[in-house]
Amino acid sequence: MSIKSSVKEHFTSNPLKDHFEGSSLKSHWDYFFQDESGNEISQEFKFHNELNFRKFTRQDLDECALLFKKVFFADPWYDEWGSWEQSRKYLKELVENPVFEGFVMGENSKIVAVCLGHQRSWWRGKEFFVDELFVENERQGNGIGGETVNLLFKVLREAGYTRVILLTNKGIPAETFYLKNGFYNNENRTVMVKEL
Repeated sequence: MSIKSSVKEHFTSNPLKDHFEGSSLKSHWDYFFQDESGNEISQEFKFHNELNFRKFTRQDLDECALLFKKVFFADPWYDEWGSWEQSRKYLKELVENPVFEGFVMGENSKIVAVCLGHQRSWWRGKEFFVDELFVENERQGNGIGGETVNLLFKVLREAGYTRVILLTNKGIPAETFYLKNGFYNNENRTVMVKEL
């Protein structure tokens, strides 16, 4: 028996029926099983050309893993993601972070841009750290990425975030893209790596 079925059976059993009379059962049920299809972000940000910006859901993982592998296997990255399963495992690890936040840009029923990150409770305020941001190869350079980050900034600002942080390689189109969209290089920081 699934957890959902167990909870439903628990709330509708005879000993508890009196407690859950009328709308009380509905409000308990709604609390435990919120319908993700009514995502307020998706409803708010539908616009031209059938594009929509919404929160990432678990159902997006497989499609995002395919897109991730395709994007980062190509120029200028040439990352050697050996299989779809490997890229899916990596993205699943990001999604399982307790402070994960993710967003997708869809066109018709296809995901064309993805932003996955997490919240950081920094002394200067709530920060959003971008773990991955990627746009379908064929759609890069035509405004989808810019629209995605602009909507991301709007949603995060409304949620009380104070800044967005990310890492990218120097001297590639992604760096130019981020600079064009309001990011800056923090000259006081460097990335430290130790090979093991």
